[in-house]
Amino acid sequence: MLTRSLQKMKSTKMSRMLICLFLLIFFLMGCASKTIIKSRPEGAEVYIDNVRKGVTPLEYSDTAIAGSTKSLRLKKEGYRTFDSVIRKSEFQVGPCIGGVLVLFPFIWVLGYPAEHEFELEKLPET
Repeated sequence: MLTRSLQKMKSTKMSRMLICLFLLIFFLMGCASKTIIKSRPEGAEVYIDNVRKGVTPLEYSDTAIAGSTKSLRLKKEGYRTFDSVIRKSEFQVGPCIGGVLVLFPFIWVLGYPAEHEFELEKLPET
């Protein structure tokens, strides 16, 4: 009887540890969404929500929730400033499975499209 109780406790403890490990990995790996921001011509400065992130081509990643919208601005000397938005609109399988198991990961079920490409308009020469 005592042996049986000890085995049950070990089994429960191991199960809890595995669940905690799974959740930790899921939250660290499954919540971020990334996209590559490109411009024609390359080398434009990228601002997301008015914060400079680098120059194109740029790999951008965040953990914003499904349906999030970020303002995007591209600047390059000799070209018009380009303003747009990027949205999380692509379905992601991982967070959907996690959502079934844990419920609230559904807020990450949408991600960014793999790539965004924008063409900059050259300023008229004076």
